[in-house]
Amino acid sequence: MSSVCLSPKETSDALIQVAIKKASYTTSKRMLLSFIAGAYIALGAQGFIVAYSNAFIRAAVFPVGLMLIVLAGGELFTGNCLMTFGLMQKEITLRDYLMTLLQVLAGNLMGSLFIMFLLYFGGVYNKPEMAETVIAISRVKTSLTFVQVLMKGILCNILVALGVWLATTSRDTTGKMLGCWFPVMLFVFSGYEHVVANMFYLPLGAVLDSSITVTKILLNFIPATLGNYIGGGLVIPLIYNKVYYD
Repeated sequence: MSSVCLSPKETSDALIQVAIKKASYTTSKRMLLSFIAGAYIALGAQGFIVAYSNAFIRAAVFPVGLMLIVLAGGELFTGNCLMTFGLMQKEITLRDYLMTLLQVLAGNLMGSLFIMFLLYFGGVYNKPEMAETVIAISRVKTSLTFVQVLMKGILCNILVALGVWLATTSRDTTGKMLGCWFPVMLFVFSGYEHVVANMFYLPLGAVLDSSITVTKILLNFIPATLGNYIGGGLVIPLIYNKVYYD
């Protein structure tokens, strides 16, 4: 075992232990950690909006949300999709697996909305350029077809899951930060769909523009959630489970 980082097999072993720990949380603890994770992603998304005029800078800022979750603690739906490793190794039950994912998704939504309300009532979006930016982002996202959002969701969470993988591999703070940064920066720079980030963008867009309806938001959330699950909960775990455990 390296003193610098875990090997790929050791990392997958570690992810199984993480899944066991996540499944053991009480509902109240899980909801608190999910709430704060949703808030952290929303803060990263707000940085994305502020830096929107520069494609690279906005992509470089967004990963701060995942860094905060990894280093300070939090339960993020997209990262928790990797709990599939624990399920496939029969270390957690299907019930605990599904309940964890659903509760975390709900907590992430509440955390995202919390930051949205703080920003909105704090007057941040009284600035026309800020409001126009988030409305433009929301209109683009809600104009995508189901299949487009699904495919972009899969691509997104392949990268986010690998960001969590790389952070798990590293044994030091710097390595964990860089492990989060590169894959997440790439997904944002490429324009993929992350359901928890959309839990911030789209409700805020709806508050500012009545043409962004609840129906349009749900038609983004549903395929984004499914795509994120496929990318991080099936593609990555199924491949590496086959490689390391079959």
